[in-house]
Amino acid sequence: MQKSKTDHAVAIAKAMVSAVPWVGGPLASLANDYIPSHTERARDRAIALLDERLEALGERLDAKAVNRDDFAELAKTCYLTIVRSHREEKLKAATGILANFLLREGDPDKLKYTELDYFARCVETLSNGAIEVLGNVVDAYQVGGRKNMALGDLFSCLPQYSSELLMGLVAELDAVNLLHRRVPSIEMPNHANNQVRLTPLGERFAQFLIEQDG
Repeated sequence: MQKSKTDHAVAIAKAMVSAVPWVGGPLASLANDYIPSHTERARDRAIALLDERLEALGERLDAKAVNRDDFAELAKTCYLTIVRSHREEKLKAATGILANFLLREGDPDKLKYTELDYFARCVETLSNGAIEVLGNVVDAYQVGGRKNMALGDLFSCLPQYSSELLMGLVAELDAVNLLHRRVPSIEMPNHANNQVRLTPLGERFAQFLIEQDG
């Protein structure tokens, strides 16, 4: 059987780490045993999530959409997320984006391909920390109805992050227009009185990260 590019990459990584005395053996075993099984579990979980979602949508689906070039490109982007991450939020988002594309034209929940493609690339490239920050802002919005949140409150929700890292994660989300950060004229230490606001685009994106009902 011809080896895939992934097989070659793992083989090269094994060869490199095996050359390191004392450490190489355990790391090579990790690359050989853990990484492939980890990827397989992520794929299996994604298939299960997609199957659940499609079953829930039922008659709202357009089966012919699978044959379109746009679906093939979207599927490839989502697959990159699936093989690179085991995080439930990312797997759920990737499969939810694919399911949304398969909705019939005219369905009120169906998004345009360009927006789904943008979201798929956000899922692939956003760091896990940025996803966690966005989740906390969304929780504050859903529980308290607040689209604006002070960074000081966000610090309290995520005490494991330094203020510098948290600012970087907020900037990451701001750069893709999922959150907006407002800087007051006079800032408190650690930027605690800065405000972050969930954007309309961020609201729609977050729907793919949280539990989805049919």
